[in-house]
Amino acid sequence: MAKPGSDTAQTEGRGTGAKRGASTRARGRPSTETAAAIDRAILQTARDLFFEHGYESTSMAMIVKAAGVSKTTLYARYAAKDELFRASLNLTVSRIQNGQLSTGRRETQDLVGGLEAFGRDAIMISRLPLWTNYERMIFAEGQRFPELAEVVSQRIDTGIQTVVTFITEAAPREGIVCDDPDGMATNYVMALRGYYTAAVLRGRVPTIEECDHFVGKLVAMLIAGCTHKT
Repeated sequence: MAKPGSDTAQTEGRGTGAKRGASTRARGRPSTETAAAIDRAILQTARDLFFEHGYESTSMAMIVKAAGVSKTTLYARYAAKDELFRASLNLTVSRIQNGQLSTGRRETQDLVGGLEAFGRDAIMISRLPLWTNYERMIFAEGQRFPELAEVVSQRIDTGIQTVVTFITEAAPREGIVCDDPDGMATNYVMALRGYYTAAVLRGRVPTIEECDHFVGKLVAMLIAGCTHKT
């Protein structure tokens, strides 16, 4: 055993203190990165369980067990199930909104090509499992959580404005007149919306080929009915 005051004793003391310090830090608050990872795990687990079992049948105890966290950890972040439900669905919305609804390179696309590109993009995003599950959750819990439908409404408005902008830019380049770009865009986006909503309600996701066929026929009908040559 080292004598008190010796170099060995001082080294051992420093080592013991360092270990105690490390142990104290390990038992303290998690780092920012660790806390963020825990929160993501909770939200993703909760979202998946809500999608699978529905709001009513999913309990906080189920989420604790599936996420591998303690009740204290969960309730420190989300005091009630409805609060966690909203947060988990907000995560879904942020993931969905990463998908871009666009008409590609507008300056080089003709009117038909750009509208078809938008329609394909819109339906491809709608075919994502995250969005399909979100749609089903709206039908199941829309009255309890009206903000769910507001997300869809905002997405529709954004889509309509995107199409209006494209029509007003592309049509004149081809000598095409559209007397009501807003009406044409609204009809187009709502028809796309109705097509996919009907598929979700039937429980059958349309194939890519079926979607392309629908978009092509819809664009041809809109061009014939809403535009004319100068």
